[in-house]
Amino acid sequence: MAFEKLIEHFLKFPGIGPRQAKRFGYFLADADGDFAEELARLILEVKKNVVQCPSCFCFHNARPGAPATASACGICANLNRDNSLLMVVEKDVDLENIEKSGVYDGRYFVLGGVLSLVNGLKKQNSLRFKELFSKVQENSPEEVILATSATVEGENTARYAEKILEPLLGTGNGLKKISRLGRGLSTGTELEYIDGETMSDALESRK
Repeated sequence: MAFEKLIEHFLKFPGIGPRQAKRFGYFLADADGDFAEELARLILEVKKNVVQCPSCFCFHNARPGAPATASACGICANLNRDNSLLMVVEKDVDLENIEKSGVYDGRYFVLGGVLSLVNGLKKQNSLRFKELFSKVQENSPEEVILATSATVEGENTARYAEKILEPLLGTGNGLKKISRLGRGLSTGTELEYIDGETMSDALESRK
């Protein structure tokens, strides 16, 4: 019974199918006790020490002594970042990959996924469109860059976000432009897999 329950939990991981879930399960069943205990300890430690930034919604290690509900990530706490730019990404791994490329020094906002063609309204309600509108309204960036993947879902998500933010354009709150990454990205490409040069080209050719 415990093995089947474990497989069910692995199936909830993104991108994991039944075969992979069973491989994980059999691997853990065969692993020694020390490995299993260390894995369990690390999972609990992540749940305890990794928090969500209240500003951009990315996950990060909480600073010692800082309340979890008010712990800003290193990017949001960095006063040297360009406040005139706000890049909207789908998920944390996209933000991480863009940061590693070193081609962008503005602020971020993690939307929490993409609009699903299957679960349209349900998925729409689970994404942070309302929070995005409030952040742009309050922080007044000059440009919002919709950095979604070059997939059908990513394109639909960018269009929906653009529609939501359009009322803020030219209203005196500072927003002058809503742009999208240049299509130097191949169709079907997800941002978490692109290299720094491709990301730089996509930023340069945004429109």
